[in-house]
Amino acid sequence: MKLLFKKSLFMILLLLTSLTFAQEIQVITHGTTKYEPVGTFEIVFDFEVINTSSFDSIAVFEVRTINSLPSNWTSSLCFGLLCFPPNLDSVATTPHFNTPPIAQGDTLDTSLHVFTDQASIATAYVQIQIGTFQNPESRIILNFIATTDPSVGVKDENVLNSYKLSQNYPNPFNPSTRISYTVGEPGFVQLKVFNVLGVEVATLVNEQKYSGKYTVDFDASKFSSGVYFYSLSVNNFNQTRKMILEK
Repeated sequence: MKLLFKKSLFMILLLLTSLTFAQEIQVITHGTTKYEPVGTFEIVFDFEVINTSSFDSIAVFEVRTINSLPSNWTSSLCFGLLCFPPNLDSVATTPHFNTPPIAQGDTLDTSLHVFTDQASIATAYVQIQIGTFQNPESRIILNFIATTDPSVGVKDENVLNSYKLSQNYPNPFNPSTRISYTVGEPGFVQLKVFNVLGVEVATLVNEQKYSGKYTVDFDASKFSSGVYFYSLSVNNFNQTRKMILEK
């Protein structure tokens, strides 16, 4: 029984490292920075939106809030095989867009397509915000970098290495613990706590931060003993760690 419990916790930890949470949805990404050589026509970013709410179905919208593209490049939002015109910045799972709402527990395959001019070394920056009509102010933000510049991948890797989510201390803890993290470049930082079921139980940070090292205290005096996960999301960096509350 103990071995089965440990395996279950391990699988939950693996899932949390690739999931981004909102109140009614989860988003799974498969990389947000892609390099393709000059001559490539299309750079594709796939991601999935999951209805984790208590509603039988839920309408989801996507808004392209940043579309910084080189000359003659375009980008398009897609639901499954249905791709929308490049000039359309907002799409939704509604009849108007020929896409039904997402049923409870179901997944919507969605993607961002960046079309290059096939001739230049350049980089595109696109930001997409994802939310629901039930709670439109709570959004998941995805930042994508599509490039034909071979030096960008190296630069991004160096920047990514300057981000860090440290193990909380003390751990195990009762009733409070301290979490430290490092921000490589200025960005909107979210530091959240989840229980073993993946339900968000606390938001510790939800604001713009400059580059630097930060520390935040988590007071769990109102929570039950058990395993919890805390997740840092900033720019293209996401990391999750486990902590144990023992009362």
